[in-house]
Amino acid sequence: MNITIKDVAKAANVSVATVSRVLNKKTNVSDEAVQAVNRAVEELGYSPNFLGRDLRKSETKRILAIIASTEHSFYSEVLRGMQDAAYTQGYDVLIATTRDDPEHEMHLLNMLFSKAVDGAVLLAPKLDSKTISELAKKYHLAMCLERLEGCEILCVTIDNEQAGYDATKLLIGKGRKRIGLITTKVRSQSSIDRENGYKRALRDAGLPLDEELIYYGDYSYDSGFKGCEELMRLKTRPDAVFSISDTISIGAMTYAIRNGINVGKDVLFFGFDNISYSHMFIPRLSTVEQPCYLQGKTVIERLISNMKAEDPDRSTIMLPHSLILRESTGDSTY
Repeated sequence: MNITIKDVAKAANVSVATVSRVLNKKTNVSDEAVQAVNRAVEELGYSPNFLGRDLRKSETKRILAIIASTEHSFYSEVLRGMQDAAYTQGYDVLIATTRDDPEHEMHLLNMLFSKAVDGAVLLAPKLDSKTISELAKKYHLAMCLERLEGCEILCVTIDNEQAGYDATKLLIGKGRKRIGLITTKVRSQSSIDRENGYKRALRDAGLPLDEELIYYGDYSYDSGFKGCEELMRLKTRPDAVFSISDTISIGAMTYAIRNGINVGKDVLFFGFDNISYSHMFIPRLSTVEQPCYLQGKTVIERLISNMKAEDPDRSTIMLPHSLILRESTGDSTY
């Protein structure tokens, strides 16, 4: 038997309007009425229809976070930052994965269109820039970690090109002149930006860009292993390898170690993201650290601010990155 608000009102001997005011924590209700309603709710086992109430109020206090998958460990810190920032303002964060499918991403965004959530954050967008820009004009939408060229939407990220430049410049500064790059066939904007940073650093140092030194794979450990194998089989092998993710770089270092290459001396390795395993692997991996928690916290704070603003902020906010130097580049970890 479904208990309704009318049943509660009858049991408490008050009006339906009074029950509604008590459930919504309104102050213009007598103590006696509050006690009577709460007692009736408990005795009857009444559970309010929060979804229906949220839809009537056009506010759910929920934000949807859409990620590609749960395999990337650095997402955990971003999501923690999002959840902490949301909680302090009375919001909850719902998490869903796209499996890198743009159609599934649009399907998930139906939660925003149907007002089941108040806003959404895309952490690895698969829809095109034009589509997302149009959606952002009608709904509270933001991006985090990734950016899309020409996309008019609130975005919180880092300067991936500068980060790629800084990592490559450091390797050059250690006297390395033949630097390999392991990147991805999937043309995400962050991959492109990190590649461009690598190329700019070579150009600024007067070093030639050798396409043989660039391996295109995916974000996996196996791809890093295979990429390093291909690079080390070159007639003149690289003396350093920059990978666009730590997982790739750890796969590359594993190949090197298994084949008698002295990591941190014969060949230097530099990764990206500073995932937890990067300082557990021996030798420990030098890497670019993203402020993951701060990115998550910032995007939620700005998105909630946009929900209340007449003129929403659609700028790209770039937070600072840093280089973490460890044994894979010949540096001490302590």
